[in-house]
Amino acid sequence: MTDTIKQLGQTVLLGTAQRPGTESPCADGWDVHRLNRSAVRAAVVDAAGHRPEAIRYVKHAPAVITHIGTTQGGLAGLMTAGQMAHAYPRPPHVSAVYARVDAGESTAVHWIGDCRAYGFSGCELRQYNTVHTMGEWLRRNGGVAAEIADHHDNWARLGLAQASAATCGETEIPAEIPLVLLMSDGIPDHVGHEGMEQLCRELGDRPQDLADALVATVKEDDGATGMTRRWWRCCEAEGHAARPPVARRPVPPWRAGGRTRAGSG
Repeated sequence: MTDTIKQLGQTVLLGTAQRPGTESPCADGWDVHRLNRSAVRAAVVDAAGHRPEAIRYVKHAPAVITHIGTTQGGLAGLMTAGQMAHAYPRPPHVSAVYARVDAGESTAVHWIGDCRAYGFSGCELRQYNTVHTMGEWLRRNGGVAAEIADHHDNWARLGLAQASAATCGETEIPAEIPLVLLMSDGIPDHVGHEGMEQLCRELGDRPQDLADALVATVKEDDGATGMTRRWWRCCEAEGHAARPPVARRPVPPWRAGGRTRAGSG
């Protein structure tokens, strides 16, 4: 599923889209918690497989992440939802990403597993986090051939059941970046970085259309059970749309000319 968050002035706009998986019921989940017109907390989760306990878990975990994230922070949100996974004899394996979006401020992102956080500057699409897959670990630490690492990209090393201060990732997307996208693995795996970037250029000002287009590009016969259905976008402008995957926001006057960089916080 795709969620778009666009900030216009002091308003955060939202847009969402989701494609049915190759098997039902769908093992993805999401939640958007709006505090006011300029503040949104959003979460996307993606479970491996279609076991009944995984389906039940993903219906509840996203809202837990956004609500605890609002009061205690994204790390606490992921860890609390992670403890819920242990209510099952066989804890579901679920990747998750959470974003704190406040108009005019940097976007705080927390994640665990194979989830992505992208920022689109208006010209370039950049991934701001490093996914927790065996393939990515091998690229950074294994010293193995590229094809071997690629073969292990579908192996998520961590999930919510393992969420802790040591395992969860944390980063910030600068306020100067007008569009923020959150998603799990399906869209980037099947659409590709260049395809996503082109769609951002064409539809970046229309969050809902962008979300729909990203999901529509995923072929029905290409969908793995863990495919991502959702993503988010943030922007600043006036007005709002109700649903999330692409967001654009204008550069605040006091940040004009500032340097864009990712940070940890």
